[in-house]
Amino acid sequence: MPRHGRLKRIFENAQAGLDAVAIFNGDRPDPNFFYVSGYTSGLFENNALFLFPDGRVEVLTNPLEEQAARQKEGYDVHVDSTPGLSERRRLVSSILRGCRRVGLNFAGVSHRDFLSIGSTLGSKGLADVSGALEETRLVKDPDEVAAISRAARLISGVVDEVPGLLRGGMTERDLKAKIDYLIVEHGADSPSFDSIVAFGEHSALPHYSSGETRLRRGDNVLVDIGARYRLYCSDITRTFFFGRPATSQREAYAKVLEAQAKATAAIREGAKGDDVHGVAAKTIDRSRFKGRFIHGLGHSIGVEVHDGPGLSPRSMLTLKRDMVMTVEPGIYLPGEGGVRIEDDVVVTKDSCAILTTSPRELTEV
Repeated sequence: MPRHGRLKRIFENAQAGLDAVAIFNGDRPDPNFFYVSGYTSGLFENNALFLFPDGRVEVLTNPLEEQAARQKEGYDVHVDSTPGLSERRRLVSSILRGCRRVGLNFAGVSHRDFLSIGSTLGSKGLADVSGALEETRLVKDPDEVAAISRAARLISGVVDEVPGLLRGGMTERDLKAKIDYLIVEHGADSPSFDSIVAFGEHSALPHYSSGETRLRRGDNVLVDIGARYRLYCSDITRTFFFGRPATSQREAYAKVLEAQAKATAAIREGAKGDDVHGVAAKTIDRSRFKGRFIHGLGHSIGVEVHDGPGLSPRSMLTLKRDMVMTVEPGIYLPGEGGVRIEDDVVVTKDSCAILTTSPRELTEV
């Protein structure tokens, strides 16, 4: 895990003259804790990382997580085994001795945790480094690209099995359960998010929650699923047809596929996120489906499935080499159904490499 390079970039991106950066897990886990540390096991609830410009990493943990914390070599591990706050405050004061300005991920802590952290840090000045952490995470290291690529291959293998799972009368939850099982069976650690399975008109809802609707002939089947592998996420969507699709659905599928191909071809180092989105949006809006592409084209992906800004009409992002993005145009027809095709890509100098491998052509079952 090339953590020293990441630490250096965090401090460079912060541009705030920081003596240290503190990452706290509190009411909710902060993915940056795992991104920086590389820990792949343990919950590390109410634990903290302290990062220093010289590359040092110190871990504040408890007896519950001590064994997991010591799995990484090169970290100074401090164990608070007392029930009260006095020992924790003493340890934090010792770790941050001589530090006057400390960076904190404001976006990753609740208000209650922020007040507690402020009390623990005492009079030290606090600076928000949430933007610096996000900027650092956007550009992936080689080991991160490798992990995401593996996650992408795993989820592609799962989605390739979906047509063979379809049976008339099965419910959306039936299919979701089979998919979630296959994700782990194929070698993933877990799904990277709550799998979306939508039949028929429900597929016109981009963030639908799978229910008891039964599959019928003529329905389209939209599956939006992801795998997590060694912390890193993948995200893929395919739309299948259980029986012969309606003419409008067939036309929508062709237009979404065209929009995705054109947008993918526009991705390269230096491209603007809003411009790439515009390529897909214009392709769809010049058809009879104008206005039915109702979300951004894609998002960054990494230790979180939504790992930062991406491709949208409001995006101010300039793409850099080794950023990993989803490309997922869609057309949604209320009361009828939707079509979405999504793949994961890594930005290269002159183009992008597609990490997900499932076929994209229209599939009837």
